[in-house]
Amino acid sequence: MKKGSKLLVLLLALVMALSICGCGGSDSGKDLIGTWSLDYDMADLLAGEMGEEFEGFNASLVMPICFEFREDKTFTMYGEPEAFKANYNTWLDEFLAFATDVMYTEFANQGLEDKAAADAAFEEAYGTGITDYLRQTFEAEVDVDSLLGEMTTDGKYDTSGNKLYMAEEGTEIDKNAYDVFTVSGDTLKLELPSGADPSEGEILPGMEYPLEFKKAN
Repeated sequence: MKKGSKLLVLLLALVMALSICGCGGSDSGKDLIGTWSLDYDMADLLAGEMGEEFEGFNASLVMPICFEFREDKTFTMYGEPEAFKANYNTWLDEFLAFATDVMYTEFANQGLEDKAAADAAFEEAYGTGITDYLRQTFEAEVDVDSLLGEMTTDGKYDTSGNKLYMAEEGTEIDKNAYDVFTVSGDTLKLELPSGADPSEGEILPGMEYPLEFKKAN
């Protein structure tokens, strides 16, 4: 699993790149069949994209990343929608509260220190309160269903021993690109091949090898 072509755009031009190169079980690969899930906290990723005024904001935004492996040697990677939407809404409420305080600080720097007066001035200029204005802006710019759709990846896979090879739909499997995997009970563990470049260990900020997925079904 490496960074690549799929983009998940989140909030005010925050971009998450997440695509698949290759991940691996038994000789038959039957242990992989089913759906596996890993919770990725995007806090570190988002913190790296925000400006200095948001340095103090580090709320969690968990994306449950799922892999569904099928008997016909095809797979789908996707973000679990129900859980992510709930997590996103909680995160957005926290972010808007923080962003509203940032706006109050900006008003104070301009000599308008009273929050009620700042609210009145903002509403006179924009026809709505600060938090409502920011929420409307996000809702206009961010379509969570579209973001989840952009993340969804279909492809095919193959196995050999403890190696799993994966390729996105429309591309061929590269036998030189794989991850080592083990299945133990309801846990799927992915590791880099022996001798791999350690720099490949970090997939995204806050996500690095080894990876552990739990069986969803």
